[in-house]
Amino acid sequence: MHFTKEDLERIIHWATYRTARSLGIIGDDEEFCPEDAVEIIFQLKGHKDALVELADAYQAWYGFHLDIYKAGKSGNLSNDERVTLDRLIFRREEAKRALLAITPV
Repeated sequence: MHFTKEDLERIIHWATYRTARSLGIIGDDEEFCPEDAVEIIFQLKGHKDALVELADAYQAWYGFHLDIYKAGKSGNLSNDERVTLDRLIFRREEAKRALLAITPV
């Protein structure tokens, strides 16, 4: 499997960082978010919802891939599994688009 749990964590960190920059919680020249960045973001409903949806969508997509990988079915999905994968990819991409739309940097 090419996408790892660490990759998943990096994407969620990137989304948090981008949101924090967009909201002015951190400046453009800062590399890291403060420990309370998520708390601050979660006070803003639209941003909280978008960030949570992105994390949930990526985790669902990753979990599906992990299950397929563990079952030895990579590259050999049933029709139902392909439909599920397409739905998860669509959700993941929509979540990313929604977050990008509200976090201009």
